[in-house]
Amino acid sequence: MEIRKMPVSPIGANCYIVSEADEAFIIDPGGDAEKIIREVGNRKVRYILLTHSHFDHISGLNDIAKAFPDAKTAINIYEHDWLYSPQLNLSEDFGLTFVFTGKVDLKLENGMQLDFAGTKINLIHTPGHTPGSTCFYIEKSDICENNLLFSGDTLFRSSIGRTDFPGGDGRKIIDSIKIKLLVLPDETVVYPGHDENTSIAMEKKFNPFLKRI
Repeated sequence: MEIRKMPVSPIGANCYIVSEADEAFIIDPGGDAEKIIREVGNRKVRYILLTHSHFDHISGLNDIAKAFPDAKTAINIYEHDWLYSPQLNLSEDFGLTFVFTGKVDLKLENGMQLDFAGTKINLIHTPGHTPGSTCFYIEKSDICENNLLFSGDTLFRSSIGRTDFPGGDGRKIIDSIKIKLLVLPDETVVYPGHDENTSIAMEKKFNPFLKRI
């Protein structure tokens, strides 16, 4: 399994293209849609997965959805409506107006699984940064040499997501991380929504925001 990490405009959110053979899925097309499309190449895109609906993670969604019409667009059920509201997705606060012009194919809930290239993408609902924040977890297998966690803006290297935006909740994000993420295998590689990769073991040991746990 190949993972391509692409910080994209407008503020450097990490977009991921995950591929196996001729299939792929995209996580958080926050901008630079043409660059993402070029990186995908001729692969068949199965899913466009959104960790949450803040504008810096979805601003390229319209162009990506049009470029890959067979891909299923997926977001947590609690944030479906946010894709269609510049107020809720915060684009209005930054002088932009983003509204998704397509349709959501999959409304995600905790515990759901998506099939991909003979493995499973496990959906973990982690409210706190936003009500519908969702992480995507893939277990180690014949096609995946490590356990992988795409953590969106819930868990970062030595940090956690902001909770001062509308819908944020400081207690909930700590509970989400403690109950649902830190129980994953220590060697799990964490691919966050911004900045550098980390691991579950590293965050257990060094993350100052989790010392209260």
